[in-house]
Amino acid sequence: MEIVLLSGLPRTGSTLLQNILVQNTKIHAEGNSGLCQIMWDSKISCEQNAVQQLIGAGKDVSFKVDFLKKIPSIYYPDSAGKIVFDKCRRWVNTENICMARKYIAKDVKAIVMVRPIEEIVASFARVSAKNNRPPENADAAFGYESLLLNKNSKFLGDIHATYTALNSKNSNFLFISYRDLVTDTEKTLSRIYKHIGANRFIHNTQHCVQTVFEDDKRNNMAGMHTIRPKIARKKNKVVLPDWVKDVCTSITETYFDHDLLGKAYN
Repeated sequence: MEIVLLSGLPRTGSTLLQNILVQNTKIHAEGNSGLCQIMWDSKISCEQNAVQQLIGAGKDVSFKVDFLKKIPSIYYPDSAGKIVFDKCRRWVNTENICMARKYIAKDVKAIVMVRPIEEIVASFARVSAKNNRPPENADAAFGYESLLLNKNSKFLGDIHATYTALNSKNSNFLFISYRDLVTDTEKTLSRIYKHIGANRFIHNTQHCVQTVFEDDKRNNMAGMHTIRPKIARKKNKVVLPDWVKDVCTSITETYFDHDLLGKAYN
């Protein structure tokens, strides 16, 4: 089994990409994964919480290494001989990448998904409106403050992880924009196959049947990970408040350049 890390920003087409890739029977994907967190928690237990017990039991450093290296195959028991695209937006954080290199593969590859920040926020708001949350264009409709201004926001954490990946200059990181994925799908797939060193597979990019699902109803956000059969960009009618647009612009100017994220929809 070979693991490819699927990381980056939310609302960037990672669910679509997974559903396209699994048309190839040699590839496995299953939505958001708990592997990274499980490996991290296990690592901390071996190094801190359970270290005295391990020492007392005569289990040295090699135990930790062997134990952590076995977790991916336990998590994906039926994926021997396959390429697994493991999706976790924080994989490209420095600590997580170091862990992946040590316990998954020294030259582990990552796909980092990106999209204009303003488009991402508008996409979140559109799904929120579909779930009968406040109106599309109201400032409080979707909780913009919590998303963009709360220092503990998951979205801001994803931005920081992606920023870290960008500045690492790591040749094992391939950045894929949402725009390229949906407007030049074949070329984008070729880039991914070349990056991971796998034989190219001819995918159906005209009609994509969804086989990789996530239970969005538990978060009261039905449709968050539902893809359309036709791969194409769709106009989002959400109109963001001006202050939200300003914050999105500020984030982009602080962390990214527009060429990396892709041109905004117009």
